[in-house]
Amino acid sequence: MKIYNRHSIYLSSLLMDCVYAFVIGAVAVYAVELSATPVQLGILGAVGPGIYIVTCIVGGALSDRFSRKRLSLASSLVVIASCLGLARASELWHLYVFFGIFSAILGFYWPPLQSLLADSSHRHNLTTTLGNFCIFWSSGFIIGHLICGYLTEISAVLPFSYAALIGLIILGLNSTLSEDEGANKMGSEDYLSRRDPQERLLWRRFLLSSWTANFAVVFMLGAVKMLFPKFALDSDQMSRAMLGLMLALLHGGQLLMFGLVKYWQAWQYKRFTYLIIQVIVLPGTLLLGLGGSIYGYALAMFLIGLCAGFTYTASIYYSTSRPPEEGTRTGIHEAFIGLGIMSGPLLGGYTAAIWDLQAPYLLCALLFLISISLQSGMLYLRLPKA
Repeated sequence: MKIYNRHSIYLSSLLMDCVYAFVIGAVAVYAVELSATPVQLGILGAVGPGIYIVTCIVGGALSDRFSRKRLSLASSLVVIASCLGLARASELWHLYVFFGIFSAILGFYWPPLQSLLADSSHRHNLTTTLGNFCIFWSSGFIIGHLICGYLTEISAVLPFSYAALIGLIILGLNSTLSEDEGANKMGSEDYLSRRDPQERLLWRRFLLSSWTANFAVVFMLGAVKMLFPKFALDSDQMSRAMLGLMLALLHGGQLLMFGLVKYWQAWQYKRFTYLIIQVIVLPGTLLLGLGGSIYGYALAMFLIGLCAGFTYTASIYYSTSRPPEEGTRTGIHEAFIGLGIMSGPLLGGYTAAIWDLQAPYLLCALLFLISISLQSGMLYLRLPKA
C-alpha cells in the first residue's frame, strides 16, 4: 500500500479544516456588517449543521457505492465554488445560500476521506493512523481561526478568497490518491486479530456507545464556544485576550488527547477504562456552571477538551475498524457531530434566557449523566451467546 496516500489525506484534512475555520469565522462577521439581527445570526449558525446532518449520511452511503477518490474531488470543487460565492455575496440571503451549499458539501467530503484513510491503513495500527488524522485536522482548525481573525480585520470577505485558494491545494492533494484504495475494504489489523466472537459482538455495543458519547460532548463544545464568550465578556468582565486563551485551552486539551491515544493502545475494548475517561468532563461542566474563578474556568476548558478528543477518537475508531460499510458509519458519526453542534447552542441559549448565563453548563452536566448511564447499560448488558 502506498504510504503517500495516507499523508495526502492528513494534509488535506488539515487544510479543509483551515477552510472551515475561515468560512465559519468570517460568515458571522460579514453577516453583522450586512445588519443581521441576533435571530438571523442564530438561524445562519443553525443552517449549516442542520444541512450537514443530512448530507453526511447520504455522503457516507455513497462512498460505499462509488469511487471515494472521485467523491472527494467533486466535493472539493464545490467547496471552492461556494467560497467564491461567499466572497462575492452582497446581501444577507446570499450568505444563507452559499453557506448552506458549503456546509452541505462537507457532508460529501468527510465520510469518503475518512473511509479512504481506513482503507489505506489496514496493514497498520488503526488507532495510530486515526490519531495522526485527528492531530492534523484539529491543528488546521486552530491555525485557521487564528489567521481568520487577522484577515477579518482587513476585510470580512477576505477569508473567503483565501479559503478558495486553499481549496485548490486540497483538490491537487486529493488527485494524488489511489483509485484502488477503496477496493481494499478490510478491517484494521487490531480488529482482525480479535478471534473471540464475544469481542466482535461487543464491537457493536462500543460503536453505539461512542456515537452517544461523542454527541454529548460535541453538544458541550457547541454550547461553550457560542455562549461562554458572552458570559465571560459581559458578566465576568474577562478581557478578550484572556477569552482567547480560554478557547485555546479547549482545543489544546483536545489536541493533547489525540496525541495520547495515538500511542496508548489499551482502551479500545476495555469497558471500565473507556467509561472512566469520559468522567473527566463532569468537573469541567460543573466548574463552568457553578464556579467563579478564572483558574476554574481554565481547568474546565482543558478537561472538556480532553474528553472531546477521546470521544471523537473512539467514535471514528469504531466506525472505521470493521468492514464493510465504513463510509455509511462515518457518515452517521459525522451526523452526530452536526447534531451536537446545532443543538448545543440552541438548547443552551434557551436555557440561558430562562435562567442565567451559567445554566447551560449545568444542562451539559445533566446530558453527560444521561449519556454515561446509557453507555454503561449498553456495554454491561449481558452479551448473547455467539
